[in-house]
Amino acid sequence: MSVLKKSGKPGVTDLAENLKGKTALVTGGAGGIGLAVSLLLAREGAFVIILGRDEYKGQKALESIKKIGGKASFYSVDLMAPVSVKDSVESFFKRGLRVDILVNNAGVSGFMGPVVNTPVDELRDILRVNLEAPFQLSSLVLPGMIERGYGRIVNISSVAARVNPPNSVSYNISKAGLNSFTKSLSREVASHGITVNALAPGLVLTERIKKNRLPGLSRETGISPDDLLEGMKAKTDTRKLTSEDEIAQAVLFLCSKGADNISGEVIEMSGGY
Repeated sequence: MSVLKKSGKPGVTDLAENLKGKTALVTGGAGGIGLAVSLLLAREGAFVIILGRDEYKGQKALESIKKIGGKASFYSVDLMAPVSVKDSVESFFKRGLRVDILVNNAGVSGFMGPVVNTPVDELRDILRVNLEAPFQLSSLVLPGMIERGYGRIVNISSVAARVNPPNSVSYNISKAGLNSFTKSLSREVASHGITVNALAPGLVLTERIKKNRLPGLSRETGISPDDLLEGMKAKTDTRKLTSEDEIAQAVLFLCSKGADNISGEVIEMSGGY
């Protein structure tokens, strides 16, 4: 039977049948890539817990999930503050919720510039969100996963960990660390029925890129946003940028039964960049 064959429920594929009754925790799940992941996992039957800072965006995300017949809840959390992360996780544990799937999606790019101009505090802040928060969240949800003999952890990394673009060393370091964490953690927990993988996209054409980064680069370089976009696409073999929905589909696959024996992998989604 093809894993892509539709099940009896509209919008649900056999690929994700095992998501029914599962709970997924998605950091930064109210916008961009995170929202695409939250919507798809909810559509496929998972109850989604969204962690984020923006209450307004969180409520809008819940409305979007409700419209497609999904179920979700939102918790306000500051990923830079370990106490806030711990309190949030403990609060939904007290409600009887569990975490079967953890998607460490939230991330910051931070200061752009050479190392000599980068404040040490800037490095610390980026590491807190991009590396420390995934580490802490994983440690908090793993005991339950181990007890149940099932779990899926997907970390959203970046091709920057390999390419190492200049003037973003703090970001590059954080994603390289996340890749190492992915592989190390997988070796610890694979025997418990828990898989740990990372997705490493290149440039993702999000609304923030369209509205902020491209216009900003255009002002700096004098090149039109459309020409900048075409130049970015030309650096890939596929001549296209990765979409939020493509990343969400990859997360779904890694959470499916078809990926039961995939663990400790860093899967690049950069079109061959």
